[in-house]
Amino acid sequence: MRCPRCHSQVPDEALRCPDCKLPKPKASPDYSPASPKKRQAKKQNSKVNDSSRPKWLNAIAGVVAFILTAGVGWYAYAHFSAQPHELDPHLAQPMLAKLRQSPSSQSGLSVDDYLTQHLEKSRRVGNLLNYQGWTISPVKGSKTKLLIAFTYEEKDNTQQRAEWVADVANNTYTPQTELAVEAYKK
Repeated sequence: MRCPRCHSQVPDEALRCPDCKLPKPKASPDYSPASPKKRQAKKQNSKVNDSSRPKWLNAIAGVVAFILTAGVGWYAYAHFSAQPHELDPHLAQPMLAKLRQSPSSQSGLSVDDYLTQHLEKSRRVGNLLNYQGWTISPVKGSKTKLLIAFTYEEKDNTQQRAEWVADVANNTYTPQTELAVEAYKK
């Protein structure tokens, strides 16, 4: 073997070059500065052997990658484009007013009066903790339905909630909770 620094002959059993004292390289015995073509040929051969997968396997991997990408894209589109619709106050307020003035299950009282009595009873007894009152929100996925609710909270952490789904197109109210069923006379 020849020394890569001073090009003198290095015996196989020597650990260092006898002339310049450079440590003997740990490469293969055919290593020498004059053989870069052999090293380059070995690198090219190793690259060829690494890509020896069958072509059908590459095709399947490509199809799977495409399906995954398309699925993630579809999910992102569906998730971010499905935003709740804005409430049209010209439709929401009349629906709320009509529900509040509708007759309740107790004769002579409107739905609003009936729920106000329940609220006042809770306050008189000392159970009323929090009062939210009437709220309106859109029903997800519908342009013609609204969720109308009357809510208050009592000290034992129970929430009293009367909820209706109001259909603007059909001008109907569907009670969703027990308190709403009690309060609203169809």
